Amino acid sequence: MNIRFLFSLLLLGLFVFPVKAQIITSTAKDSTTVQLISDDRITILRSDTPGKTIVLSNPATKRKKYFGCPDNIPVLCGPVKDTPPISHTPNTIKNPDPVIAPVKRDPFFLPDPVFFRINKYVIDASEWSKIELAVNYLNENPGSTVVVTGYADKKTGTAAINLKLSQQRSNEVAKALETKYGIAKSRISVNWKGDGLQPFQLENDKNRAVLFLINP
Repeated sequence: MNIRFLFSLLLLGLFVFPVKAQIITSTAKDSTTVQLISDDRITILRSDTPGKTIVLSNPATKRKKYFGCPDNIPVLCGPVKDTPPISHTPNTIKNPDPVIAPVKRDPFFLPDPVFFRINKYVIDASEWSKIELAVNYLNENPGSTVVVTGYADKKTGTAAINLKLSQQRSNEVAKALETKYGIAKSRISVNWKGDGLQPFQLENDKNRAVLFLINP
């Protein structure tokens, strides 16, 4: 009986009196070591931050707790430095200016020929306005040139006379363009067809004329 009584007292003393120093160690997934150093302190240690501790007040003899170390604790894990923004200036590719090719136009006749009287190459007063229309176009389009072509009607005179007459008519109009209106001689070409070509098939008298062929 005495032995059993003493043994009971011994077991009771172990549970009643606090153990002054208890050490409990546990390793978490993040290699954090938790130690219960004494009856009123809990110290948390991380393997990657030696010497850094956090002390929490808890009765060690009454309960045991395990604490993790979150990565956002500045004292334990160190300050998080902000990464400076990366500035990037895109390279601007300048497109070359488009090259616009000039539009080429086909040669064309002015609508108003200079008409002459039968067997004549003198320019009548009524026909000067038609020459001035050609002059206006040439002045407004300095890159253009003109071909002055003389004709004669087939029903009067001979082929030789009509050929010479058509030449005189075209020369007279070309001279007016150059001397009276100041069109450069290099822009004027002179041609004559006699009665070999009739521009007006249905009206014979209109073939006594000079036509302006414009090269834009």
